[in-house]
Amino acid sequence: MSADRSLICVLGCGAMGAAIASVHASGMDVAVYDVDHERATAVADALGPRARAAGSIGEAVRGATMIFEAAPENLELKKEILGVASRSNEGAIIATNTSSLPVEALSEAVLNAERFLVAHFFNPADVVPLVEVVPSSGTDPEALRATVDHLRSVGKRPVVLRRAVPGFVANRLQAALLREALALERDGVAEFAAIDEVVRWGLGSRWAAAGPFQIVDLGGLDVWTAVTSHLFPLLSTQTSPPSALVDRLESGRLGAKSGEGIYGHDRAADARTMERMRGHFALEARATDDFPAPG
Repeated sequence: MSADRSLICVLGCGAMGAAIASVHASGMDVAVYDVDHERATAVADALGPRARAAGSIGEAVRGATMIFEAAPENLELKKEILGVASRSNEGAIIATNTSSLPVEALSEAVLNAERFLVAHFFNPADVVPLVEVVPSSGTDPEALRATVDHLRSVGKRPVVLRRAVPGFVANRLQAALLREALALERDGVAEFAAIDEVVRWGLGSRWAAAGPFQIVDLGGLDVWTAVTSHLFPLLSTQTSPPSALVDRLESGRLGAKSGEGIYGHDRAADARTMERMRGHFALEARATDDFPAPG
């Protein structure tokens, strides 16, 4: 099984689906579908002459070699879409962009489920290189290999997980950091902006060059054994969303989408943040991989 990249299909034209389509539109034909046909048409028009909006799932997937499902995070909705797509095209690799739903439950809806897996992009999907690739228990290794090769061919950095867990790897790490960051603000240690600065100019910059395990090796396992023995018992173990998020949610302060969240937002400032992200990842893409094999 292989993806010859003659036609890529994206099902769902929200922010993630539109960005996934844009990743492919510069070098290959792309078909997009959304229950809101006007939205699908707008996305296709923005992507250029090699993109088209289909009027149905069956029409969208016809002739596709790879299908990316990017519908909202609703299990039954995704299962319905995956079922129709898999019956309408029995040869394409089908990848769901879910970030939280059980992979095995989704695979049950797919005809010939050996061609099904997760390809979890990160928002904004046209900027962030990482894609978590997660097979189900029945995924054909050749489908997994073809998906990884395809993602690399469009400039992504696919990372294959051994198995699925809720939140996969990136969101679990992000949630762990966010829980402690919110606890530090709640306890009066530092303001939101100060905590962001610590991550941007310390942890984030360092982790961009070397992940947490290489940082531990560079610092010394003796040092980090002492650090973790002291700090782990003191870290937040809160299991419910904190008031810093819930109170803002209940008052309609949703972040950039509503104009105010933890910070105030305007389009110009948010655009500058996006450009900063683009510049960072463009710089990182020119770096070479020199990580040693684990000992």
